[in-house]
Amino acid sequence: MKSQDIFGLAVRLIGLIFLYQGLASVPSSVSSVCPVFPHFYLRNLVPSLFLTGWPLLVAYWLVRGAPWLMRTAYPAQNGGDVTIAQTATANERE
Repeated sequence: MKSQDIFGLAVRLIGLIFLYQGLASVPSSVSSVCPVFPHFYLRNLVPSLFLTGWPLLVAYWLVRGAPWLMRTAYPAQNGGDVTIAQTATANERE
């Protein structure tokens, strides 16, 4: 395995840790919004969504491989990573 593969594996493992944290906070956030008594506390909704939502969003990004992080850590060599916008700009100049 190359260092890029090992780094990608580490990123995905950290993503699984964030996924666990997000899923572990779901019961506490649900119980703060809808407690045992049948009342819905709207003031607790935003903190509960934040408590559960941001680890799940980070986990989704990291488990997908964090493309921005991987491009930053291992930039393409010999200009192999050319975007469509850069190609279109180069064609307009000609």
